[in-house]
Amino acid sequence: MKESEKAERKAREKEVRKKFRPIEQLKEEFEKLNMKIETDYEIMVKLISKFNSSASMLDEKVAALYDLEYYVHQVTRMPQ
Repeated sequence: MKESEKAERKAREKEVRKKFRPIEQLKEEFEKLNMKIETDYEIMVKLISKFNSSASMLDEKVAALYDLEYYVHQVTRMPQ
């Protein structure tokens, strides 16, 4: 990378950091409000666990599959 490109990239990163807060900080703030933020990945892991659980009823497994399908499509559409 050229030095000018590196400088531009750092400037853009600095602007983004001014506009947005880190996810860890947001999680802490929502915890104070008794709200929990989960990433798509965390939700997908829970849905897979629910589907694989022998304690889950058939309707719960079907619902987990539908929800999982939604999240898989969300993740695959994310820009790289």
